[in-house]
Amino acid sequence: MRISPRFFSLKSSPHFLSLPLLYHNTTKPFSLSSSAMESESTCILVLAGKSAADKELANYMKASNIPKLPDIRDVSLLLHEESLNEESFRINSYMNSLSTTCFGRFLIWSPRLPSTHDVVSKNFEELPVGSVCVADVQYKGRGRSMNVWESPKGCLMFSFTIQMEDGRIVPLVQYVVSLAMTEAINDVCTKDGVPYLDVRIKWPNDLYLDGLKVGGILCTSTYRSKKFNVSAGFKPLEELYYKTWLHSGQRVIVEEKNDDKDHGRQSMVTIQGLTSSGYLLAIGDDNQMCELHPDGNSFDFFKGLIRRKLA
Repeated sequence: MRISPRFFSLKSSPHFLSLPLLYHNTTKPFSLSSSAMESESTCILVLAGKSAADKELANYMKASNIPKLPDIRDVSLLLHEESLNEESFRINSYMNSLSTTCFGRFLIWSPRLPSTHDVVSKNFEELPVGSVCVADVQYKGRGRSMNVWESPKGCLMFSFTIQMEDGRIVPLVQYVVSLAMTEAINDVCTKDGVPYLDVRIKWPNDLYLDGLKVGGILCTSTYRSKKFNVSAGFKPLEELYYKTWLHSGQRVIVEEKNDDKDHGRQSMVTIQGLTSSGYLLAIGDDNQMCELHPDGNSFDFFKGLIRRKLA
């Protein structure tokens, strides 16, 4: 199972102090001409790796003109060593802070992209598992139900690749990524001695701070063969996830649609947690356990939910 999770628009705020660790706090313009930066037919991608092998891969990909973006006429590839030192994303700081054995060790950075998701999803076969793409500005980001997100400077936007064995747990990836973001923010606050930020998870894919949405996760997947590289689970993280999310004990009105009528019967349920397939587990006032599914883009926590009874 090939998955391209994307974390988009973690908005910068006066309280969120981790971004300056990776971004230059400067008003100097990037050295490219403004016309090149603003044109939707041109794009610059900077390739970087942590280890010698990762850097050698970057050299190979540049020589092979990889990655490609079908919708961009002119894609310029640069190695990190060839790029100027004025880039707003601090690649050296990022690499020095990285402690993973797989994720993020091969980096693609761009000052301006239509979508980081397009870079990793359209070049999945050529990229190593765990590759990450970061953009300073994103002007055609993807949301739910084909929504488009425009993200200006000051947002942290990235996409990465992962492979899984068990397709049944693919819906859980977005929960793991959500939890990873909240834990990373808490870790930065602790290490830097800054006030704790109570970032919470709104099911299924949003991050909230003080009642406002500050980020979201989008996962897409494609099935290409019967053999996969990585197996992942979610069970060990459930308890920690429930401590972070917003919904334990929340009362929700569910509308059960009737094919013969425009509106179905409404019922009240109480959210208990997640089902094994990653949907909401709830119990009705009749003590019937049920699974809640989002109903298209109208979904919020007071409408747009479909109830399926569980045996």
